[in-house]
Amino acid sequence: MFRIIEGMPPDVLAIEATGKITHEDYHNTLIPKAEAMMAKGPIRMLYVIGKQFAGFELEALWDDGKLGLKHWHDFSHIAVVADQPWLRAAVVMFTPFFHGDVRIFGLAELDAAKTWIKDRKRTAA
Repeated sequence: MFRIIEGMPPDVLAIEATGKITHEDYHNTLIPKAEAMMAKGPIRMLYVIGKQFAGFELEALWDDGKLGLKHWHDFSHIAVVADQPWLRAAVVMFTPFFHGDVRIFGLAELDAAKTWIKDRKRTAA
């Protein structure tokens, strides 16, 4: 499931993935929240893959890819916080395809990731 992380600027979508991420998590939580925010302009995203993360359903991975392709220009900055080597490698592999600035942080660097994403200025798509 996705948990919204509170206390961020209005153009920062901050979420934590815990447990198994499903198709329903994307369609009921992440996509509606992201698209509502994107209607006002590019957004920044803090994506935390928490210690309780148990993986993605295959359809959820597809949803993630579709969201990224559909809105690749709507993310001005993305901070990914994860310790899983395969996730970190996937982010590095797909970073060149993102329009905005992408940074990877470890879970021990969560405060630094929050500071980094808050300090980024909104940029035009």
